[in-house]
Amino acid sequence: MYQVAIARQPIFDRHLETVAYELRYGQLHAVRAGLDEEAARFLAALLDIGLETLVGSRQAVLTVPPGLVVGTLPELLLALPADRLILVVDPAVRHDTTLRAAYERLAARGCRLLCELPDDARELPPFLDSCELVRLRLPRNSEGARRTGWLDRWLAERLAQVAPYRSVSLQVLVTDVRDYRVFARARDHGADLFQGDFLFRPVLVHGKRHPVSQAALVLLARVTDPAVEFEEVERLLAQDVDLTYKLLKLVNTVWFARRSRIESLRQALLVLGLRNVAAWVAVLVLAGVERKPVELVRTALVRAHMCELLAGALGLATRDAAFLAGLLSVLDAALDLPLAQAIAALPLASDVEAALLERSGPLGRILQAVLAYERGSWEDIPELALSPELLLEAYIDALACTADVLAALDVTV
Repeated sequence: MYQVAIARQPIFDRHLETVAYELRYGQLHAVRAGLDEEAARFLAALLDIGLETLVGSRQAVLTVPPGLVVGTLPELLLALPADRLILVVDPAVRHDTTLRAAYERLAARGCRLLCELPDDARELPPFLDSCELVRLRLPRNSEGARRTGWLDRWLAERLAQVAPYRSVSLQVLVTDVRDYRVFARARDHGADLFQGDFLFRPVLVHGKRHPVSQAALVLLARVTDPAVEFEEVERLLAQDVDLTYKLLKLVNTVWFARRSRIESLRQALLVLGLRNVAAWVAVLVLAGVERKPVELVRTALVRAHMCELLAGALGLATRDAAFLAGLLSVLDAALDLPLAQAIAALPLASDVEAALLERSGPLGRILQAVLAYERGSWEDIPELALSPELLLEAYIDALACTADVLAALDVTV
């Protein structure tokens, strides 16, 4: 199987629609191979897994060392859709005419090129005129700097630098965005694309907000109560026709491959069991949150499925508890509340609550591993007898299951 870990990070447009994923790769708890060897393993896995599985219908941003750009990548384009690839240009292109010519040939075959603009750049990279995207990395102190106006000056200066090239469709990607307000500043200054974990942080505001209906939260609280009775869950769900319809659709198209269709709510509850009903009601509640992009639900589902698969493989926690923990890990961002406050109304089992709030216990370590994998922070994955093969297989399966669920919910995948 694959001796490499692969994860993806979303790239958003100004409307927070996901337009691309950056694919990152590496190794776990091992002596690292050379950059060319790691990249070669990644490209081999990419060919085998397929670009569609990893990024769906979106574009893929790849970083490939110069040796493979010149030698291997042109051959791989026979099997990869070149017009779906965005290649990060290596800084060595400044001094390497052979590498520059290789990038130009790849661009002529349909690849888009992305150039990094260093923080302290006083002059533009000479290859910028051949690129369709330029990436600006926000300084680490940008969150505090927004109060003094420093961030606004930094954005204005950087965007002014590349302004002469934007008349020929150069797009500006701002990365390392860790705060929604910073995203808004960069958007208002004219940036086109955005990357960072700002989407997965709550926007804490004064006053009351209702991103999801109170009835949905009451339902979620009741179905996650370990002491709830079957008849009460059936009665609560029966009061919401839309929720019942979506739950039946999920059961028939995603959860079970059955010869006979599930036609009634009672059948669905008997087939799923109350714990699984709680998890899937949480999916439907998240999918109904207003003013939040689909990527938040997509990430919740990937985390949930990956937690479930790792829990099953390791035998350290129950699969349904692991699924629920992964799913609820985005509840703070969905409801714009601190996580402890977001789950306060949910009578969760102690292991799920400890995993969410403290990353403690076996379930907490599984969730920690999934979150570290998602970020591409391979060195932060706890020691859980997790091989690269197991992690990547769980990740790929989670991506596929998530696409199926979102399709069943009529959400663009």
